[in-house]
Amino acid sequence: MKRSKIIMGMLLLAMLVGMALIPSAMASAEEQQPNLTKDAAQLKIEALEAELGEEGMKEVADYLELQASLPDIVKVMPYRALAFAGTQEESRSVTFKYIDGFNVSEKEKDRYKAGIKDIWDRYPDKITKDDYEFMSEIGPMLVNESLKSYEPVSVKWLSTPHQDYADYACDGSSYRNYAKNAADDPDNGVMDPEPFYRYYNHYEDGLLHIGGAPGRCDEFANSAISAANSGNWATAHQRFGYSSHYLTDPGIPFHSAGVIRQGGQYVWNSYETTYHSIYENYVNNQWTSGYKFKDYVQYNTQSITVTDPEEAVEDNAEHSRQYFDYIWTEMYNDPQNFGSDIYVAYYTAQCVQQCARYAHGLYDYIM
Repeated sequence: MKRSKIIMGMLLLAMLVGMALIPSAMASAEEQQPNLTKDAAQLKIEALEAELGEEGMKEVADYLELQASLPDIVKVMPYRALAFAGTQEESRSVTFKYIDGFNVSEKEKDRYKAGIKDIWDRYPDKITKDDYEFMSEIGPMLVNESLKSYEPVSVKWLSTPHQDYADYACDGSSYRNYAKNAADDPDNGVMDPEPFYRYYNHYEDGLLHIGGAPGRCDEFANSAISAANSGNWATAHQRFGYSSHYLTDPGIPFHSAGVIRQGGQYVWNSYETTYHSIYENYVNNQWTSGYKFKDYVQYNTQSITVTDPEEAVEDNAEHSRQYFDYIWTEMYNDPQNFGSDIYVAYYTAQCVQQCARYAHGLYDYIM
């Protein structure tokens, strides 16, 4: 009898201990669960965040908070990033050095220095439309000065990124090469003729919502759906490749912000073309080496649901444009070596990952 009581007591104790451990085990499982749903692309983003550290991520948060709070009058100001540049002491010094290189009188140099300092002192809450004329005047001069020792490169997002976005979005489909091979065709100068449509159709301003990319994305998405409904899978994937190009182009800041407005008109064939080229060359050079931006495409398994291709392009543009001011400023400070800046890499990785997720969503929408 005593032995039975002892056994029963031991069983009861074991049950109580087990019940006590269940919440802990459940909590542990819940803590680990998010890691089970993170793909390698997201883990790589988090590795960059760890490298930035707590202080670095606070700088990121502060920058994005500033971008979200900017008045519209600042967001549409010509050479708006030049005003943001004044928040960095390095950029102020660089700007005065550039002005010293202007081929103008000393009196004019003093006027330019006083004018830009006044802009910086009033940024961001006291900027007015009256400042636009001065920014339109000094902006091109400063950009030209910054690029005196830099050799320009061709203007396009080089083919490998576009092809990879389309290829990996197809989830291993046997028709994926049709999408991959078509994805860079919109840059051939034939589908979108020079000079106007070559730029307009590949742009979507994330604030003003001007640009032809949403319409082109929707046009080819509808064409792909029609082909898929007819069982013509090769054509469907080809048209998806075209459509994905117009979705992912505005996913980088130089396709979603920075278009130059002159005389009430938007000048599409000159919107920051040189900085635009330098940045896309940076992305291409770091696609499979260095920061390996391709990893955010190849190892992405997540998608952003697309129910309206035009709206998806607009949303992607809104996401990327918030990084424009910082990337532009780093290029302005040092066009040759800006690529060593980890914040540029982090913001670029965010854009590439977002594009990959949208491309997956577009494929699911069509197929």
